[in-house]
Amino acid sequence: MRVEKTIILNLSDINDIDSLYKELALLFGFPDFFGRNVDAVIDCIFGVRYPEEGMTKINISKDGCLALKIKNFSNAPDIVKETIISIIEFVNYKYQFKEMNPAILLHLTK
Repeated sequence: MRVEKTIILNLSDINDIDSLYKELALLFGFPDFFGRNVDAVIDCIFGVRYPEEGMTKINISKDGCLALKIKNFSNAPDIVKETIISIIEFVNYKYQFKEMNPAILLHLTK
């Protein structure tokens, strides 16, 4: 796996799940009809390897990966930290289910 793109998510101003969803939608370029819930986030991020679906403006190849660098992780509310970990874990699980390598690498910083 090679990192093809890096996205930086700064959690310093994210205090709740709704603001997390809004920031992820901006960073990844989710479509306007994005449902603002955990399932919708998973579906959209899963689309990084499927540009034809139009679920995200960030795209990588079928064998590449995306590094999600998260700043100020340790200071974020527990619910925000748990939600991010769950989202990425499930996205990568879906890729493994399709017999593909995980697509998202997490880089957590203070």
